[in-house]
Amino acid sequence: MTSAPAGERTERIAAIDGLRALAFLLVFAFHSWQFAGTPDIPVISTVVAQNIRPDFFVVLTGFVLFLPFARDPSRLGRFRAGPYLNRRLRRIVLPYYAALAYAILLPQTLVLLMKLLGREASWQPWPSVGDVLSHVTFTHMFFPQYWSTINGSLWTMALEMQLYLLFPLVMLAAARWGLRAIVGAIVVSVLFRIGVDLFLGDADFSVVFLWAASGLGRLTEFAFGMLAAVVGFRVAGRVRPPHALAVLAVMVAAYFVATEPFFRGTVLPIRDFGLSVLFGGLIVLVLTVRPFGAAFAWRPVSWLGYRSYSLFLIHQPTLWYASEFLQKFLRVPEGVLLLILLWTVGFAAVLGVGLLLFVTVERPCITWAKRVPSSRAPAPASVVEAPGAAEAPVTDTAADGDAGDAPRPAEGERPPSA
Repeated sequence: MTSAPAGERTERIAAIDGLRALAFLLVFAFHSWQFAGTPDIPVISTVVAQNIRPDFFVVLTGFVLFLPFARDPSRLGRFRAGPYLNRRLRRIVLPYYAALAYAILLPQTLVLLMKLLGREASWQPWPSVGDVLSHVTFTHMFFPQYWSTINGSLWTMALEMQLYLLFPLVMLAAARWGLRAIVGAIVVSVLFRIGVDLFLGDADFSVVFLWAASGLGRLTEFAFGMLAAVVGFRVAGRVRPPHALAVLAVMVAAYFVATEPFFRGTVLPIRDFGLSVLFGGLIVLVLTVRPFGAAFAWRPVSWLGYRSYSLFLIHQPTLWYASEFLQKFLRVPEGVLLLILLWTVGFAAVLGVGLLLFVTVERPCITWAKRVPSSRAPAPASVVEAPGAAEAPVTDTAADGDAGDAPRPAEGERPPSA
């Protein structure tokens, strides 16, 4: 087990896509397990039931947003919110809107198909105006009656937008106070979560959950992702097998603390801290230890991760209706067999629809986002990728406003949003 040299950035970039693939597969596994009737499978059910995917994406988002500045702290003063937000909006909004339209029209289309085939089917209610408007404006997390209606997974898009808006504020503070600003963001988030627990503890679950899962509530995980970027590049080339084993041991302990019910009876966000350490440790290992980086940079895994945004956006309604078809038309009962079919046939359906969204909407948006002029100064030659590794250096991803995107291996495009 040896450390990957600091200069081998192509593998690390591909490995970031691999991390996104893992995050998507976690949420896919959770929802397919739900739609299969939550079958009891030793170990697998215990792990899948934790639904830790949103936490992983938040940590990963903070990491990639801060990646250029971890490599070159002098760039903090050159960050500009305007180009960054412009490119973010171009990058994520239209695929998200297309996914909303898909989730709204899919049930009506299936009902029409059933009627054409001579089968009984009832028209599904259309979402209300308030429902649509809150989703279109990324504000559905502020409304308990809307947050999970059109597509239950897309509440995280409102969270992502809040984090994108908070990031320039963190950057402004970091330009002045450095890493102390990131630690300060964690303190603010912890105080906010304590306040939610103290003042809203007796409210309905959805109210408490939505406040706790807001941008301020999840800022701890986001900041840990930023710290993972700093640590990863500071220790690159110096990690030895005993260090890697120690990080693994800490990750196991962190997972236990995050998922053990005993540690949840407190106002402190213990689960967030545990998962932040778990996923932050994984990112550091991928950055610094060659076998981990190579595993996540494996071409099929990074290929999936590059398209994971489109796959995530449409996976839940696609999986739901796949499970309905298997149960009602093929008479497959809930349980392990249904789960296996969802992990195979259902995955193929999600992949097909997701690739269609990627090719027709997301990939053009990637190109569109690249057209936003950069306000940054040229990157020093020491941080530019070797020819052929990528179209743009990975250090440009956040400074140019494409934060959260790392170059696609060997093709020079940018992978999907976290």
